[in-house]
Amino acid sequence: MLQQTRVAAVLPYYERFLARFPSIATLAAAEEEQVLAAWSGLGYYRRARALHAGARSLVERHAGRLPRDPALLREIPGIGRYTAGAIASVAFGLPEPIVDGNVRRVLARLFAVDGLRLGRAAEQRRLWELAGQLVRGPRPGDFNQALMELGATVCRSVGPACDICPVADACAARSRRAIERYPTPAARAVPVERQVAVAVVVRRGRVLLERPGAASPLRGTWDVPAAGGADLLRSELRNRHGLSVELGEPVARYTHGILDQVLRIQVHPCRLLDRTVGRSGDLRWVAPASLGEVAVSGATRKVLHGSSSGSGSCGSTGIGRKNA
Repeated sequence: MLQQTRVAAVLPYYERFLARFPSIATLAAAEEEQVLAAWSGLGYYRRARALHAGARSLVERHAGRLPRDPALLREIPGIGRYTAGAIASVAFGLPEPIVDGNVRRVLARLFAVDGLRLGRAAEQRRLWELAGQLVRGPRPGDFNQALMELGATVCRSVGPACDICPVADACAARSRRAIERYPTPAARAVPVERQVAVAVVVRRGRVLLERPGAASPLRGTWDVPAAGGADLLRSELRNRHGLSVELGEPVARYTHGILDQVLRIQVHPCRLLDRTVGRSGDLRWVAPASLGEVAVSGATRKVLHGSSSGSGSCGSTGIGRKNA
């Protein structure tokens, strides 16, 4: 859960997830949608799917127990070199190295590893070599965690606290007065802005969700219907799901980031024009109180939370007028 997500955001999800799936066996026995629902709100759902697949692999191949051997750990779906090193060192006390973003920054500065000169692949190989040389002694798991914490709280990417760093005197980048040069910053893609129209359809107190198709800009397992404009949204609902709707004027606007995209979302209340509820198996009606049991995207949560918390309403949808 901590990969690509902040600790403060993870903690409540972690506690709820463990309460719902207290063992590898219970996680392996769960349906994928149950796992995704428990993960819902953290994003990057491939992590949850990999965790689920890993649990099932452990039950099938290792009687539901994590192997100690790092090579066997890396054969489990969802476990790469970093995660295998973390498990082996923290859980089993083995001298296995780790290199994440924080560790990369500490080692690159401590040893002045010039990624610009070496190239990214050679830089990675060198950092893993250094991490392997350092992770020695009776408590390798504590060492690895300390290295990560040093990067997160002291050797920060911006404004490093060199005056309290325990290895400042040995830091090659500091001695060269070139801390900002290390590590070589990764090239960042310029976010692409997309205009998105979403439909909020309420029927008998339940909201309509769809399993997003290839044209949807949203990425949950279930989402409010969405498309790249009001006309396209209307035709998608008709052609994909057999729904005829009247699209209202936008009543709320939100900004939401997904990977390298910035979505400018306009929320349209919708009214069904006939009694049909759609012929598609990719539709479902969900009571607002049950949304916590459904794997929806962060964008859908944002839209529906605004719908339920707003002061005023529009038509029969109960959508508050929000601008976030």
